[in-house]
Amino acid sequence: MKHIILTIFFGTILAAQGQNNDITYHQAPNTTKSTPKKAEKKNFLEHISIGGTGGLQVGTATYIELSPNVSYHFNKFFSAGVGGSYYFFHDSRNKYSSHVFGPRVFAEAHFFNYLGLHASYQAINYESLTPTIANPRIWSHHITAGGGYYQRAGRVALYFYVLYNWSDRPLSETIYRSPIVLKTGFSVFLK
Repeated sequence: MKHIILTIFFGTILAAQGQNNDITYHQAPNTTKSTPKKAEKKNFLEHISIGGTGGLQVGTATYIELSPNVSYHFNKFFSAGVGGSYYFFHDSRNKYSSHVFGPRVFAEAHFFNYLGLHASYQAINYESLTPTIANPRIWSHHITAGGGYYQRAGRVALYFYVLYNWSDRPLSETIYRSPIVLKTGFSVFLK
């Protein structure tokens, strides 16, 4: 009798489970669905930062520097960008003024939320220190590489790099008087 009651009990449970008509339908993903234009633009702007460096010294010797840049951050570790530099020098004692300018491209890698590596190529146009009548201005080409401190906090990043400068001209003929270049600046992310 005990076996009959257990058989009826388990048979009822199995029969009740067999009557479950819940059907789960699965839908294939829609590959033709496109992301709205606003969302695409927002995602693109999250990868863009603008910034650069600047400097100002006023007095007997005046120095002005403007070096803006735009970067695209592929992810939180790597970025690349373009920029330009403009320098103005004026020495009132020697009645000398000079305009220096040029474009640059660069790449950066960021590690551990505070370390950065930087490499760049820059072409600089300036008055030759030994000018000729045919060519009073010259171009020099510089590759700089090094590393230092990089810190991002929210939408703002600050950096300080120590870079080594390789030039196609002797140091006595370039605007850089040392192979070591100190670079400090900031970046602001658009989103």
